[in-house]
Amino acid sequence: MRFQVVDLSKKKPDGSYLFKDVSISLREREIITITGPSGVGKTTLLKCIAELVVFEEGKLYLDDKSPEQYDIPLWRTRVMYVPQRPVIMPGTPFAFHEKIRSYAALKKNRSAHEDPIEISARWGINEELWHSDWNRLSGGEMQRIMLALALSCKPDVLLLDEPTSALDSETCFLVEESLKEYACIWVTHDREQERRVAHKTLRLEKQDNGLDNRGGEAIINI
Repeated sequence: MRFQVVDLSKKKPDGSYLFKDVSISLREREIITITGPSGVGKTTLLKCIAELVVFEEGKLYLDDKSPEQYDIPLWRTRVMYVPQRPVIMPGTPFAFHEKIRSYAALKKNRSAHEDPIEISARWGINEELWHSDWNRLSGGEMQRIMLALALSCKPDVLLLDEPTSALDSETCFLVEESLKEYACIWVTHDREQERRVAHKTLRLEKQDNGLDNRGGEAIINI
């Protein structure tokens, strides 16, 4: 597996750049963490890579094929975005799991699905929580269930927006060990977590000197 983000740029409504010329290269079971101050575009960058937000410049490739060559719905199952705070939905996590299994794009994915209930059990989620209403779950329970749903689809790349922010340290370590088996682009504000999981780090910096409108500048450390 080879994943590339090439010179990706996103503009703000005023025409200035939120970030500009971000490039990332990722291989199987490699993790790149993204850090930077609030407002620099970390979450937006993940959504652009997932083709959930329109960007003005740049290219995306998975195994040398663009999102359009896969078709966008299939791309989103193979390059999968997991938000920090899942939207509270009606019904139960199990009903949602049954619904997403029926999506045509997931059926096209060559990988067999895993059982998300078994995945989440490794992180302390009891099976009965899958049959509880979403609005009865804690933030940490929702995070783990959404991660388990994502992993069950066996994506090529996980786009993770602070995926362990609501977890205690012991559970956080368990989740981190599971995620190390995947290729991840991972937003974190936790420097210790970054040291534990990252093969490379990318920091987005604001450009506030008034001399240009480049917006966020990407700095990659290996």
